[in-house]
Formats: sequence, structure tokens, C-alpha cells
Amino acid sequence: MYRLVREAESERIISSPREYQTELFERAKQRNIIAVLDTGTGKTLIAALLLRYTVEKELEDRSAGKPPRISFFLVDKVALVHQQYEVLKANLDHPVQRFHGDLRKTPFTRDFWQQKAEQSMVIVCTAEILLSSLHHSFIKMERINLLIFDEAHHTKKNHPYARIIKDFYASLEQVEQRRPRILGMTASPVDAKTDVTLAAAQLEGLLHSQIATVGDISVFAKASINRPIEDFIEYGLPPASFETPLWQKLYVLVGHNEAFRRLFTYSRSCTAELGRWCADRVWKLCLTEQEAQKVEAKTERNFTSSKAQFPIAALDAERVAVREAYKMVANYSLPSPERNPFHLSTKVEALIGALQKHLNPVKDKCIVFVEQRLTAMLLTDLLRQQSLNLSEIRAGMLLGVGSDSGDSVMTLKEQFMTMHQFRNGDLNCIFATSVGEEGIDIPDCNVIIRFDLCKTMIQYIQSRGRARRKDSKFFHMVEFTNNAQLQSVFENEDSEARLRKFYNTLSEDRLLTSNDYNIDYFLSQEKSYRTYTVPSTGAKLTYKVSLSILANFVSTLPRPLDIVYTPDYIVRNVGREFECEVILPDTSPIKSAIGRRATNKQVAKCAAAFEMCLQLKKKKYLDDYLQSTFTKKLPSMRNAHLAISSKKKSEYPMRTKPEIWDIRGIPERLFVTVLKMTSPEALGRPSRPLAILTRYPLPQIAKFPLFFGHQRTSDVECVPLPCAFEIALEEVEQINQFTLKIFDDVFSKEYRSEPEKMPYFLAPLIHTHDFDFSGIAGDTRTVIDWECLTMIRNAARYYELGNQPDEPLKEQFVIDPHDGSRKFYTVRHRPDLKPTDLEPPGVPQKRGNKKAIRDVPKDIWNFSISLWSNTRAKLTVRHDLPVIEAEYIPLRRNLLDELDKPEDVQLKCYLVFETLKLSTLPVDVVVMAYNLSAIIYRLEASVIVMEACKSLSLSIRPDLALEAMTKDSENTEEHSEEQANVQRGMGNNYERLEFLGDAFLKMSTTIALFSQIPDSNEFQYHVDRMLLICNKNLFNNALELKLEESVRTRGFNRRIWYPDGLELLKGKQNTSRLGKKGRGRGVHILGDKSIADVCEALIGASYLTTYDQGNFDLAIQAVTKFVNHKNHKMMKYEDYYAAYEVPEWQSAEPTAVQRELAKQIEKKLGYKFTHPRLLRSAFMHPSYGTIYERIPNYQRLEFLGDALLDMASINYLFHRYPNADPQWLTEHKMAMVSNQFLGCLCVSLGLQTHMLSMSLGLQKEITDYVAAIDEARKAAEEEAESANLGRASYARNFWVGIQKPPKALPDIVESYVGALFVDSKFDYGEVQRFFDMHVRPYFEDMHIYDTFANRHPVTFLANMLQLHFHCADWRLMIQEIAVEGAPIGHAQVLCGVMIHGEVREHATAPSGRYAKIIAAKKIMRTLESMSLEEYKETYGCKCSPEEARASDPLAHATAV
Repeated sequence: MYRLVREAESERIISSPREYQTELFERAKQRNIIAVLDTGTGKTLIAALLLRYTVEKELEDRSAGKPPRISFFLVDKVALVHQQYEVLKANLDHPVQRFHGDLRKTPFTRDFWQQKAEQSMVIVCTAEILLSSLHHSFIKMERINLLIFDEAHHTKKNHPYARIIKDFYASLEQVEQRRPRILGMTASPVDAKTDVTLAAAQLEGLLHSQIATVGDISVFAKASINRPIEDFIEYGLPPASFETPLWQKLYVLVGHNEAFRRLFTYSRSCTAELGRWCADRVWKLCLTEQEAQKVEAKTERNFTSSKAQFPIAALDAERVAVREAYKMVANYSLPSPERNPFHLSTKVEALIGALQKHLNPVKDKCIVFVEQRLTAMLLTDLLRQQSLNLSEIRAGMLLGVGSDSGDSVMTLKEQFMTMHQFRNGDLNCIFATSVGEEGIDIPDCNVIIRFDLCKTMIQYIQSRGRARRKDSKFFHMVEFTNNAQLQSVFENEDSEARLRKFYNTLSEDRLLTSNDYNIDYFLSQEKSYRTYTVPSTGAKLTYKVSLSILANFVSTLPRPLDIVYTPDYIVRNVGREFECEVILPDTSPIKSAIGRRATNKQVAKCAAAFEMCLQLKKKKYLDDYLQSTFTKKLPSMRNAHLAISSKKKSEYPMRTKPEIWDIRGIPERLFVTVLKMTSPEALGRPSRPLAILTRYPLPQIAKFPLFFGHQRTSDVECVPLPCAFEIALEEVEQINQFTLKIFDDVFSKEYRSEPEKMPYFLAPLIHTHDFDFSGIAGDTRTVIDWECLTMIRNAARYYELGNQPDEPLKEQFVIDPHDGSRKFYTVRHRPDLKPTDLEPPGVPQKRGNKKAIRDVPKDIWNFSISLWSNTRAKLTVRHDLPVIEAEYIPLRRNLLDELDKPEDVQLKCYLVFETLKLSTLPVDVVVMAYNLSAIIYRLEASVIVMEACKSLSLSIRPDLALEAMTKDSENTEEHSEEQANVQRGMGNNYERLEFLGDAFLKMSTTIALFSQIPDSNEFQYHVDRMLLICNKNLFNNALELKLEESVRTRGFNRRIWYPDGLELLKGKQNTSRLGKKGRGRGVHILGDKSIADVCEALIGASYLTTYDQGNFDLAIQAVTKFVNHKNHKMMKYEDYYAAYEVPEWQSAEPTAVQRELAKQIEKKLGYKFTHPRLLRSAFMHPSYGTIYERIPNYQRLEFLGDALLDMASINYLFHRYPNADPQWLTEHKMAMVSNQFLGCLCVSLGLQTHMLSMSLGLQKEITDYVAAIDEARKAAEEEAESANLGRASYARNFWVGIQKPPKALPDIVESYVGALFVDSKFDYGEVQRFFDMHVRPYFEDMHIYDTFANRHPVTFLANMLQLHFHCADWRLMIQEIAVEGAPIGHAQVLCGVMIHGEVREHATAPSGRYAKIIAAKKIMRTLESMSLEEYKETYGCKCSPEEARASDPLAHATAV
């Protein structure tokens, strides 16, 4: 296309100006002028001369260091940009560039224009481009040295030409050299039927220019510029319009369809204007298959937007009718046209005759001007019909580029191709609409025919100017004896004559100020229109431009791909004035604004747009250049949520010992904490409680279970006694020796005796496990068995075995000094056995020194001795030693783990005491002491988290605190994944509490924002809330609080539970990584999200701590601590309502309608609203302008109600299903808070009938949904009745399979709950009552929603394998795959689908969640086509349906 334009406009004309052109150029150098010259007389040459002069001056200015300035050649049409660009490029020796709005990839920004100012001298562009850039202050008027307005007669009212002058040129300082020079160019200053003198004066005043022209038209003759000979072509009187048979048949089918209305009107008028044949031919040209499809789509749009409600069958019938109409036209046999009155009108016949007479097909070219595009199409098509034998007339058409009417249009390329063919002679007759009259340079022709007469003088001048060759002819087609048409032609000629006369009266030195219509006159007419200038940039907001700036802003909002967002304007009458409200789409941060009142609707719309732009600028959604920042702001909000990843991990310090252990030194008083069993019989031997003695009191911790195998279990209670007791140094030595004795004899750890370094001490108690220690309030030393302590202190290290072993050897504790893993309880003396007798089979052998026993006899002597073979060989077997029956004490690694089963070993054994020793510890003490490793581990973990809670000033229940800070696997937060590196025996992890805490966090921050920021909108609320609750914020605040140090990530470890800070004399030293940081500290790897999750879990724990009291204060304090933000400083629940100021619109006197609404809602739902206007707000859809009742729409209340319902639902599930895992809870919560259910609830409560909306399409959607949901409920009731259950017992999940409701319905439920909450002064009890009465009945049995929850691929696979294939032996296994060079904690995850022991499918992904989803989808594609028999055979599955039903699918895999 550009090549064609270049070829047409590349002639160099600047070197040969005519005298009058030079004269006008000289005047343009001195002052602003409007060059008024006929079409084809060389106005563009004058512009080129002035541009060359201006550019040369600019080069001098730039070399002098002045800021660069640009010249602008402004046009009104896109086609003219290319045309004038090529002309200027060919005639100027300086850089020229072109721009227009169709160049969508061009970023018109400040940097863009700065770059162009440095690179270019001249810009050719549409005026709209420059106007927009001036408003945005991308370019300033003082940076422009020349403004050329092509077709300057358009400078009036709000045309971009006029706005450039009014908004920017006029406001420039009154310094002549700083204002750009202006050159206007036009064939006539008048483009309408008006007073010539008045119109010319107004144009001069507005453009701040003087009209300059050639008064004597004889000048043109001297310059070889030809004026055509004018004449008339007369045609006979046309008949009256009528309907052809085709028209009548089509009208029966689609005559009532609005999409066809214009075509029917044109076809009927065509019978008189063009003839019967053309009236039918237009259907062939317009109703093609492609156009029929467009009409069908338009029919559907018209149908859905209709105010009347029609059944869907009516739409189907309309579609069918359109298709039938297309088929009728396609099959219609239209005869070839003939030149007779039956086919063609007298006007068309006259046209053909004139073309044959005046158009020499070899050397002549003709333009026929018509008014309508369809006429141009039909006449072009007609002249190409072979039956007319007009092959010498090579017809084409020239139409406009675009239209909203739906008529046929041409592209720019098609326009230039037509002109190229016309220039080359491929076409010699073109039918043109008004696009051919003005601006576009059509090659010289010598015949112009006005098929439709000129309506204005400028049309007359411009169309006549297209005839430029010598002896050209200009014809007007007039109806015979139609004086009105003749008079119209003569009036245009007279108007031109008056204009010429006006030109001759102009003096050359006339001052512009003598004009009554100067620029101040035009500005005074707009003095009531506000403007706003951005101080920092100079960007200017006006009434007119606010419409386009707002439209551009809306275009940046997030939207579905097939939707185009536009602002909606609602205008209403207020007396004799108009008031407008603009409403933006739901995704806009600000939804509506009301403008100032105006005297007409258009200005009222501008006022509303102006007001909205001001609000957007104030909230910084428009930047200082009045461009949308929304596209930048939205991702920043998203990033707040996604800033951290569950896969991003780092190494952090970890407390392995509580801070209370850091207090050392010789104690002067000690606190007692009793360690006792609730079911001591589970130990299998008599035992007694022990005490742990500390320098400071231990907190109360929750009891916890220990597991001893064979279904034997007991809870451990740690009972801190309230008072300390004074202790002497000698007594300290006693308890220290007892403590060291426990570690030495029971755990084979010998420490140096340094009581000042002991973090705690152990002591035996005199009471049994069932003693009520909580009743001890006095001297707590009395519970300690001091006699036992004295005995142990005074006794030798070991008991010696006497000659009479019977009594002393019953129930004694035996240790092996050479092998710490071998411990025994004695049973009795066995005089019937001797040392050389064989040991019973199955007795555990020494584990570490197998070489020592490799070749020795399996007798009692060798079993009892664990020495190395060389040392053993030096011993002589003593046959005199008594044989003692004993019970081997197996090593129990983790008593906290229910699944850690004890080894199935032979406990009965026989011993001789050559190297074995008898401990002085009482057996009942030893039995209890064997539990110390698990007890101390759990005690220390509990104390660590309680210390953390204390540092947070949160008095959380101990069991909940530990649960909230327990992470028992590397991927605890990944609910759907196979848990990696599970740490068993840690108790409950934080998942359930995090699920609960997340909901409370959302609710509490929502209430805080709602109460403190009343003027915000739903979008901004979401942004502000995200900044509070996002994982990144929680994570950062947790690090500030050093919370990560106290998170429990390590299960029981038999090497690290011992006291630290002591010198180990014998036994294995702890060399693990956990102890490398020094006393009480280790390291662990935590994901960023895990740390954030712990914050939410602690909020959940705080909520549960005071749940029974119905008090939220502790949870609110936790939220305040972890969000650490000015928007949530509340410390108790009452602070929320204290921060809320009742807005004036809420408390204002309600109208009768609003009071009636409150009465109806009270009757339906039982709550009486104190503020009916607040209730009214809950039912106001965003499309219903606030302008009517001065009440905001429901979106703020919906935001609040959503969080309240979410909390109520999660709280219900959490307590109703205490053993459900978080994954199950999450899945089933989806049903309770889904739009599908809330839509159903809305209809069930009848709330939709109260909604106020201005969206017609929405009302139809609601009507359809209500019918569908009512039908589904009725079917469910009938089904229950047929099952003899009664209609009231219908299945409450009837709504699951129904179409999704319009979003407005669930929004209403949420907004009502929000209004209920606010009206009750933030009484959460009212929300709970609403939930219990109206929501809970649907969810008494959550299992009926398993299908709703199980739409996730992994869960779907689980159900397919269990329920369809009856398979119980399958599992999703995951494993991290190391990636070389990856940071710590980053890896790919491999997921394999195991079926009966073999991997049947696999997938890899960055996270286990996605790896499992991909693997599940892949295996399901294989399984979908399998029958049950094929599955059993393929995978060797022999599982029975009973086994499959008994298996838990969630044990294999769960969904997210």
C-alpha cells in the first residue's frame, strides 16, 4: 500500500511554485493564515514551502542550543496521513515521519515524543494523536513551531482541531515567538448551510488566523488551473417506491428482525431510485453466507438485550429465519439486467446515457459521486453486467474506511489500490462517496457527475475541484421539472459567489483583534467546564478529553478475552438540568462517580467522566501523565500473594533446648514438675513417678501419649507444683548424683559431676501414679523420696552378688558395663542351670561386636560376657557362678510413635555375673526412667513453643501451641503430596490449625479494613487485605519475631534429648548437624511458606484457646502481631466497631420503599434492620447507579460478607469433623462457599426479588436460573416422596448439577450477611445464627458432596481405582530429584503411580502437587478405556470389592 501512495505522490512540486502560492507563503511566514483555495490549486505546496522555511530556522535554533521543536502537519483522515507524508517526503530535504491511531503498536509516550523531537523535523499525523499527547503532556505546545491544519474548515465545536487550539494554544503565554505558527488549508471556510461571513469570521477567531485567498479567480487561469464546464443531466420522473416479490417473501421471514430494518428500507427506496433489478440485486450483494452469520449473531445480541422477556425458543426461531432468508436469496434467480424501465430507473438510464456520451473510454476518466455506499456498490456492479454491453466503461468504487452502520467499507489498501488503477487507466469510472470529495488526492479526471446532488457549498467546491483537466465537465443530475433540485444547485453557486466577494473585502493588513470572534469568545462559552492540570507534568484534563482518558483506563482493566469493557453512563433529569453517573466494570478499583449537573446530556456525561478521572488520579490509578497505572498495580498485588513459594527453602537457626535450661549455677531452691503415667499398667512392670527439678517453674504443658506396643499405651502428665523448696548444697549433690546415675545406668551416658552446669535434675517420688499431685500447695520437697536418694548416694556404684542370690536378685536392674545396649531385669535364681548350658534360641546377641561372639559356644557363659574375643579368651569359665533367669530389655527407639513397633524378640534369657553388674537404682524407678527420653523430648518441645508464645504475649493453650508450631515433614504444607521425610511421633502438625487460622485472618483483616476505610472500594479492599495477609508479609514479620527458631521440625532423636553443656566421660557424643550451633541450638531447613503457615496456625490456636468462651480477643491479638500493619492495630473485638463511623448515607432517614424492604426481609429472615438504607445497599447491583438513592452498591458489603461466611463455614467443618485432614476440609469447604450453593441459597430465601439492577441481560439470566433451580428442588422433593421419606427430607445437594448462577445471586447473599453484621454493630453471633438457620441444614451430611469435592484429578483417580476397579493396592509415590547446581531446597519432583508394586506411569514437575496431577491425568487416559476385567488382567489385581471399600483412598493420595 505504501508503495502505491509513494508512486502517486512522489512528484517534486516545491521547486515550481506559482505566483499566488509564493504570495500566500510569504504572508504565512509573517502571520497565522487560513489559505482558502479550490481543490487542486496547490495548497499543499504552500505548506511544503512554509515547512522548509520553518525547518531551516529550527536548525539554526538547535545549533544555538535552544530546545528542539517540531512541525506538525495535521489531517482529519488516516488515508491523508500516508498521502501527505509522501508529498512532504518528496519535497523536503529533512526527516519526516507519520503516525495515526491505526498504528496500534506505536507507544505514544513522553519518551517517544522526546526521541522524535531529536530525530525528526516534521510529523504528519491525525489531529487526535497530537491532541491526546498534549493532554498527557507527552509533548508540550511550546515544543511545536508550526501547526498545519489540512481541511481547516473542520475547526469547530469539539473537533480535535478546535480542541488543540482551545485547550493548549490559547492558554500559552502571550509571547509570539513561543507560540507555534498556524497554517490552515481549506477549499472553503464553510461546510454547512450558514452565513458565509459569520462562518468565516468564526473560523478566523478560533484558529487565531486570517483568511488568505485569491480574490480574482482569473489568477487560476493564468496559472493553467482549469475550472470545468458545468451542466445538468435530466432524468424522468421516477415511480413511487414499491415492494418486489423477493422483498415481500423476505419480509414475511425476517421483516420484524431489527438487524434487517435498514436493508429493507433501502431496497424499497431503491425501486424508485435505481430500479427493480437493483432493489433485488442488493440482497445478493449484502446477504452473503458470511454476512448472514454476522446478522445471526447480531440477532442474538438484540434478543438478549431486549427489555421484553421471550422464551429461548423464540431466539432459535429467529436464527432459523435468518438462515432461511440467506438460502432464499442464494437460490433466487435474478435475471440479467436490461436497459428498460422494468429493470432500471430513468435516473440510472440517464446516467448510462451520459457516460456513453461524455466518457471517451480511451482518454477520459470519470468520477460519479453518490451519497450512500450501497448505491456505489450497486452502480459499480450494474455497469459490470455483461448483458448491458458496457465493457468500455471500466467501473470501480471508492468508499470510506470505516463505519458503525454495518455497511460495506474499504481498507486503506483497497482505497489506494482503486486510485492506483484509476491513475493507470485500469479503471476509467469510479463511483465514490464523500470520501472522494475531500483531501484524498484522486488522479486528474475530466468528467464529474453528481448522481446525488451536493448538500453544502463545500461539497460543491470540492467535488467540482476533482475535474482538473482542460475542457473538464461537471454535471448535476436533476429530475426533469424539479425546481427544488435546480434551486439547490443555484444556491451553492450563489454561496460561492458571496464567499468570493467576502474575500475581496479583506484588507491585507487587517488586525486579528478586530474580529469579534477571537479565541476568548470561544473560551468564554466553556468557562463553566472545569479543567485540571497536573502540576508536575502539565498534563491537562478537560471535560471533553476525560471521556477518552476514561475509556483508555477501562481498556486496561482485566477482562475475559471475548469481552470489551466500556464505561456505562446513567443520565437523569434534575429539574431543567441533567445529572450523570458513570459506572465502571467490576474489575475497576473505583466503581462509580457522579458529575456536576449540566444543561445538556453530553456535558453531564463529560462531567461524570471528569469526576471519575479526578478520583482515579487521586488514588493514583492514573499517573502524572493521565495514563492508567492499573496494569502495573494489579501484578504488584498478585506478587504480594505469590512473592514466596512453598518450594523456596533456607537454612535457619533452630532451638533444640528451651531458654529456661540456659539458667545454670548451684541452685538454692528448686521447682518440682511431676512426671506421671495415667495408665501405668501399660508399662508391664510396677513403676513410680519421677520429678524433674528446675531453677525456674516449668509451664503447664498438655499431656501426651506414649506407645509401648501390643496396643499398650498411656498418657504422660507433667504436673508443675506451685511452690519451690529450699535446698541445701548436700541435697543438691544427692539429686545430682541420682540424675547422673539415671543417665549412666539406664542410658549409658557418664557425665562429669558438675551440678552447677546441670540444666535440670531428676528425683524419685514417694507417691504412686494415681496420687493427686495438684493438691500439694505447701512444701513440695515432701513428695521427693529422700531415703532413696540417700541410699543411692551411700551405696557403692554396683551391688555385689552374694553367696545366697535368691532374694537380692529378684526384680533387680542389670547393666553390662561393656555394652550399653544390654540391660536386663532379674527374675529369679535358677539353681537347675549351669553356666555352660545353652541359651534359649532367639535371645538377642550383642549388636556392635559380632566378631567377639563369632566362634564362641551359644551358652549362658558366653551370652553373659560381651568382651572382645582376645579378652574373653583370658577368662576361665567359672562353673560355680549361679545362673539367674532374667528379662531382656529391648531397645525402644521412639515411644512417641504409635507405628514404631517393638522388635519381636525372645525376652527370656539366663545370665551369670562375671562381667555384668547390678545397678543400685530401684527397678520401679528404672521402669519409669526408660520413658524419660520421650518425655524430655516432648517436654522440651512444648516449653520451647510456650516460650515463643510468651515472647509474642499470646497465652495459647499448650497443646494447641505445640500443634501450631509442629511441622512433621519436609512438605507439610503440600496437602496433596506424599509426605517426604516424615518425622514420626511429633503429634498433630499445624495443618488443621493453619486452615482455621487462615479463615480468621481473612475475616479479621476484612473487618478492620471495612471499619477503618469507609470510602474505599472492593478492589482496593482486596489489594489492602492482600498486603496484610499475604504470605510474604507473614513471613517477613515471623523472621522479625524469630519465630522460625521455635518451629518444631525434628522428631524424637535418641542422641539429642540429653542435657547439653555437660562433659561426657563415657558414651557416644552427639556429632549430628543439629548440635553444631552450640548449646541449645541447631539448624533446620524451612520453606518460606511453612513459616507463614505457622503464623496462621498460631492464629488458629489462639482462636481455639478462647473458643469455648466465645471470645476472639486472643486471636485478634495474634493477627495484630503477625500482620504488623497500621490497618490492623486491634487488640480486642470491640475495637473493630469502635473504629467504624456510621456513614451519613446509612443513618439518613429511610424512604417508605426502604422501610418496606426492611419489613419484608424481617418477615423472611427474622432480623429487624435498624438501618433500612444499609439493607437497601445490600441489594443494589453495581449497574444500578448510586445517583438514584445516594446509596452505594453492594460490593463493599459483599467483600465483608464473603469473609464472614467463609469463617462460619470453616469453623463448622473444623469442629464437626475433628479428625478430617485439611485436604478434606478444603475440598468440602468449596461446596459451602461456592457460587453454585450461594446462588441456590439466594433463590431459596427469595432475596433475588429485591435486587435493583439496570442490566437487562442479567434479569434474563436470573429468570432462567430460578426456573432451573426450582425445577431441581421440586424433582428432589418428589424423589424423597417416592421413597416414603416425605418431601421435607429431600436431598440437599440438588443444586450441584444445575447451571452456574449469575454471580449477582451469590453476591447478594454475601452482601446481606455483611449488612446484617454491620447493622448489628458487628455482632458475629448474628452471622452465626444466619449460618445455623439457613446454611447448615444443607450440610448436615457432608459426604453427599464428595463428588463436588472430588473433581481434582488425583482424587478422581483415587475414586476410580477404589470404586470402579475395586483396587486397594496402589499408591502415588513421590521423590525429589536433585538438580545439579540448584540452590538449597530446589529440586524437581518425580511422581510414580504404583499399582500392585510396579510403576505404571510417572511424571516430573517443580512441585509434588503438579507432578501428582500430571501423573494422575496420564494414567487416567490409560484407564478410561479399560473394563474391570481388563484392569484385573493387565495389572494382576486380585483385590476384592470388600478390600477396596475397606481401604482409605486418602491414604493413597488426596487432592488439593
